[in-house]
Amino acid sequence: MLETGSARSSREWVTRKFPDHSQWPRVKRLLHLGGMVCVLHGMAWAAYYGSHGMLVLACVLCALILVGVGCFVIANRRDRLPIVLIAHVLLLMTIFVSLAETPTLAAARSTHLFLLPIGAATFFLFRSEGVYLRWILPTLCVVALAWLAISPASLGAGLELLSDTVRRVRHGLNTVTAMALTVGVLAIFREDFSTQMDQYAALVRGIAQRELRGYLQPQVALNGQVVGAELLLRWDRPGHGLQSPANFIPLAEQTGLIHEIGLMALRRACVQLAAWATLPGVNTWVLSVNVSPLQLASDSFVNDVRGILRGTGAPANRLRLEITESALAHDHAQIASTMNALREDGVSWSLDDFGTGFSSLSLLQVLPLDELKIDQTFVSGMGGDASHRELVRKIIEIAAILGVSTVAEGVETEQQRAWLASMGCRVFQGYLFGRPVPADDFHAAHVAPLV
Repeated sequence: MLETGSARSSREWVTRKFPDHSQWPRVKRLLHLGGMVCVLHGMAWAAYYGSHGMLVLACVLCALILVGVGCFVIANRRDRLPIVLIAHVLLLMTIFVSLAETPTLAAARSTHLFLLPIGAATFFLFRSEGVYLRWILPTLCVVALAWLAISPASLGAGLELLSDTVRRVRHGLNTVTAMALTVGVLAIFREDFSTQMDQYAALVRGIAQRELRGYLQPQVALNGQVVGAELLLRWDRPGHGLQSPANFIPLAEQTGLIHEIGLMALRRACVQLAAWATLPGVNTWVLSVNVSPLQLASDSFVNDVRGILRGTGAPANRLRLEITESALAHDHAQIASTMNALREDGVSWSLDDFGTGFSSLSLLQVLPLDELKIDQTFVSGMGGDASHRELVRKIIEIAAILGVSTVAEGVETEQQRAWLASMGCRVFQGYLFGRPVPADDFHAAHVAPLV
């Protein structure tokens, strides 16, 4: 699907799921805890307010019950938008009910105390998000908490007609419940911090001890000949086996280690290219390596790449840097400048996982791309759905209009290869042609027979 830049950004924001799979079990526990408190708290006070003629507050508490039920429902999904909406609804509901309270000598306002666990939960939940969700939303909770604690502001005594005894009971229950919720949130995410710190320490050690391995997967032309490869990192973590990038790249991006890891991968790719350059029959192969959006946004990236190319003696025109569509959400002018600077040196560019985001055709036209990679989800779906095949055909047609080549990822069957070939795709990558293997095994299988 192709949209304008603003529509693409909005749609991508709405549909994005939580990227950190390891965090989701804790998110589910938090949703279950919050849902249980919302339902029980809402049922008790909705019944009381309703039976004593305070219908406005009774309706608000009934809405809280629905929010609690919603927490249980979305706990089985990884969509981020419902969670963002629930956080905002709870913030607004808490502020409204707090303002409906009229502080008296018998009991101070207490509903505002629930802003403490809400703020803590949003801080932990959205720590990988943008500025608003990561910092501004939790800050709003804290500011509202402080303001409601010291301000006598109220929506009027007419909304809430409680005896002093009930006010004291409510104050006690709200205080205990809010503090218990806050402790629950901290307990849930304490394990998260401990796990992240352990994994961070292990990743730092792994980088130092060269536990990150470079694996190569062949890219094959229509005639069956290998024309290049993609370098893929694997973490050979002691006691955990071989781990895919999905298990450590998100943490590397959060902690800044991605710059070191990215340059290490790039250096290994260039060393490999320098070795191939001396071998007849393989000296024309192209080697692709992934680049993180954070690397691409770095001011030193161009000089870093140039330094590695000079230091290894690798031919720049055989190096292909792959970026994902998420990289296009950043400063377009800066991205285009970076890409053009390296392209002048001979480096080519590929847009990875094309079709999974919401690319703008106008943006693709101004970026110096040489290749579009068709995501494996489209390739794997071609067998069961004719619409997938038509979509792949359109992607290949778009690539032809843009004047760039296509590579199909995740090709696992001869039928998939045949379909893609009939559509105009000329390069393939997937298990049909070879799995990612260590460099030595790749050399034995694909290089040695040619030299």
